[in-house]
Amino acid sequence: MADSRSDDRRENELSHARLAAIVDSSDDVIVSKTLDGVITTWNRAAEQLFGWTAAEAVGQHITLIIPPERRAEEDEVLAKIRRGERVDHFETIRVAKNGQLRAVSITVSPVRDPAGRIVGASKIARDISERRRLEEERASMLAREQEAREEAEALNRAKDQLLATVSHELRTPLNAIFGWAHMIQTAGATRRSARAASTPS
Repeated sequence: MADSRSDDRRENELSHARLAAIVDSSDDVIVSKTLDGVITTWNRAAEQLFGWTAAEAVGQHITLIIPPERRAEEDEVLAKIRRGERVDHFETIRVAKNGQLRAVSITVSPVRDPAGRIVGASKIARDISERRRLEEERASMLAREQEAREEAEALNRAKDQLLATVSHELRTPLNAIFGWAHMIQTAGATRRSARAASTPS
């Protein structure tokens, strides 16, 4: 019986060690916290992304990495966790030790004790700063293209309007010139006819 308990304990310790190794080597930030928001674990990816070491972060409140204007998000997340709900791929902003803002996608799940009671939360965060940067660049490029298209259309309209104006302005004096030319021709013809009529045969 004692051997069985000892085997169970060793297996449990091995499982915990394997899990700890996976968490520590993950490229994603993996952090756990109490239902009051106090950080209880902080993996290597969290150290790299946020700049705080595990020794500095563990025991601190999770607001360590939450900008002041986003603190209400944490209250909402913890309320969901207390109800046993999970938060999936929530995109937000967090702040690093050096003050730089990080765009992250977070998934938060309830942590239960052996009796099934919710005792904390496990958070996985993925840095999406590069993806956000590319999306912003793409949006900016599309906006520039739209602006260039609108400018080209405006130039075309201005060109058409100019041509219409020039054409109208050219026609107006030409009509006058043609009118005067016709009058001169008609007058010349009338004089020639009058002279011909007055010449004795």
